[in-house]
Amino acid sequence: MAKVMAISRAIDYCIDKNIRNSKVFTDSRSTLMAIESTEEKRRIIIEIKKKLKLTKIQLQWVRAHNGTVGNERADALAKLAASKDQIDIELGPSKAQVRYRGKELLATKWQERWNNSEKGSWTKKFFKEVKFSRLYGDFYYNQVLTSHGVFGAHQKRLFGKEGDCPCGEQLETIERILLKCKIWGKERDDWPKSWLQKDISDLIFYSPFKKGSIDILKKLMSSRLTS
Repeated sequence: MAKVMAISRAIDYCIDKNIRNSKVFTDSRSTLMAIESTEEKRRIIIEIKKKLKLTKIQLQWVRAHNGTVGNERADALAKLAASKDQIDIELGPSKAQVRYRGKELLATKWQERWNNSEKGSWTKKFFKEVKFSRLYGDFYYNQVLTSHGVFGAHQKRLFGKEGDCPCGEQLETIERILLKCKIWGKERDDWPKSWLQKDISDLIFYSPFKKGSIDILKKLMSSRLTS
C-alpha cells in the first residue's frame, strides 16, 4: 500500500505541475497488476485509474536493486520516512484486514456463547473450542456428536416418550447404544475390547469407531421406522 500511495502522490505531483507527458517508474509489479486489473475494488486504485485516464502519464516497471538511480533514491527516501516517529498518512485497514478482524471477533463471541451456554453439554465433551473449519455433515454421526436422534433418551426429553432401553436396562442413551446395550453386541464383535472400557470422548474422532457407530445407527433407525 505504501507503493500504491507513492504512485498516487507522484501522479498528483505531475498533474499539479502540469507535467502531462511523463512516466512514473516503480519496482512494484504487484501494484501495476492491481492497477491493470478489472476486478480491483480498492478505492485508492480506482482513483489512480481515473487520474491516468485524464492524463498522458504512463506507469513503467523497473527491476528493484538493479542500480537504477531514481529507484535507489526512492528506496533511500522510503527508509528515511519509515524511521519517522509519527506517521503522516493513514490508509485505514484493508478489506482483508477487516475480514480477518471480523472473523476474530466473531470467533471470540462464539466461544463466549459456547462456554456460557447451558445447552449442548454432551457436544461440549468433544468440542471444547469453536472452529470455522470444522464441519461434520454425516446425518448419522451427527446424532452421536449431539445426542439428538431416534434413541430413547432424546425422544423422552423432546416428546415425552418412553426412554428406557429395549434391552431392559437403564435409559437408552447414544453412549449406551454404542458401547453397552446387549442388543447391539453382535455389531460390536469386531471392535477391540479396549473400546468398551474407554470413555466415548476418547473414541469419537477415531475413524473405525465412527464407521462402526454409523452402521449401528443405520440399523437402529431402520428398526424404529419399521416397528
